[in-house]
Amino acid sequence: MEQLLIDVSTPSFTTDIALAASLAEASGKVPENIGHDTAQGQDLTLWWVRYLMLNERESEAVEWIDNAVFSESIDEWPRLHHSWLWLVRMTIFIRHGDYILALGSAENALNVMVEVTNKRNEDFLAILASLLYNLAIVHSLTDDNSRAVKELTKAQKLLERLVKRDNARFSAMLLHAVEASTSIYKNRANQMNILAHYQHTTELYTAMLNEGGAEKTREALENLIESLKNEGDLLLQMGNARGAVKFYTKCLRYQKKLSSTMGHRELTLSIALARALIRLVNRRAAAEQLLNSLLPLAQRLEATKEMAEIEQLLNNRNKNFNIMTMLKGLS
Repeated sequence: MEQLLIDVSTPSFTTDIALAASLAEASGKVPENIGHDTAQGQDLTLWWVRYLMLNERESEAVEWIDNAVFSESIDEWPRLHHSWLWLVRMTIFIRHGDYILALGSAENALNVMVEVTNKRNEDFLAILASLLYNLAIVHSLTDDNSRAVKELTKAQKLLERLVKRDNARFSAMLLHAVEASTSIYKNRANQMNILAHYQHTTELYTAMLNEGGAEKTREALENLIESLKNEGDLLLQMGNARGAVKFYTKCLRYQKKLSSTMGHRELTLSIALARALIRLVNRRAAAEQLLNSLLPLAQRLEATKEMAEIEQLLNNRNKNFNIMTMLKGLS
C-alpha cells in the first residue's frame, strides 16, 4: 500500500507567499523576517513542511511540525492548517512503524477538525480522506483488517467526490486508494468489484497523462498495474487461472493507457496472460495465438528471456496435448 500523497491534502494558503517561498527554496531556509504567528508565517510553515517532505528532509519537517503544534499560538492558527500538520506527523510515524503514535496524531487531527464549521469544504474533505487512508494503512499493518476495509472504503468514496471537483488534484490519490484495495480487500470478488466500479473513471484520469502535472497520476497507475499483476501471479500459483486472467486483462487495459506502443512491459504482461489462458481448456487456442503473435515483438525487442519463455510455453502446450491424446487412447 503506497504512502499518502502529502501535497494532495495541503489546504489552500490564505496569503501571498510566492516571493517568500521562492527565497526559501533558493536559499534552503525560511526567511527569518517572517513571523510564524502571522497569517503569512502560518502559510509559509505549511509550504515549508510540504517542501521538506517532498524533498526527503523528514527530520527537519518533524522539527517544524512540533514547533508549530506545541507553540502557544497554535490555537490562533486556521483549523485546517493545524489538522494538516498532525496528518503529516501521522504519516511520518507510520513510515517509522510507530503505529500507536500515528493513531495519537490522527486523534489530535480529528479533535481540531471538529471545530471546522464548513465541513463540505474541499480542503476539509481532502484532509479527512487522507486521514482515513492513513488509518487504513495502520489497521492493515496491525492486523485489524475489517477496520482497514471500512476506512479505505470511506476514503475512496470521499476521493471519488473530490475528483469530480478537481480531477487534476485528486485523481492520483484515488488511484492510490484503488490500488490499496488489492492488498486490503482479501476477498478477490470484492477486489474485482472495486476495480470494475472505478474502471470508467480510471480511464478518464489516464487521459491526463499527456497533460502537464500528470506525473503523479502516471506513477499511481503504474503502481496499480504492478499490484494487479502481483495478484494475478498469486492466483495463478494457487491454481485459479480464471481469476488470474481477469487481473492480467485489467493490467493490459490500464497499461495501454500509459503507452500506445507495444514495449517490454506490454510483452511481459501479455505473456503472463497467455500463461494463465493456457491453463483453461477452452482458452488454449487463444493462448497459442497470443504467444505466436508475441514472438516477433520479443525478437524485435531482443528480449531473449521472454523469447525462451514463449517458446517453452508453446512447446509445453503441444506436449500436454499429445499426452492427453495418448491417455484418451489408453482409457
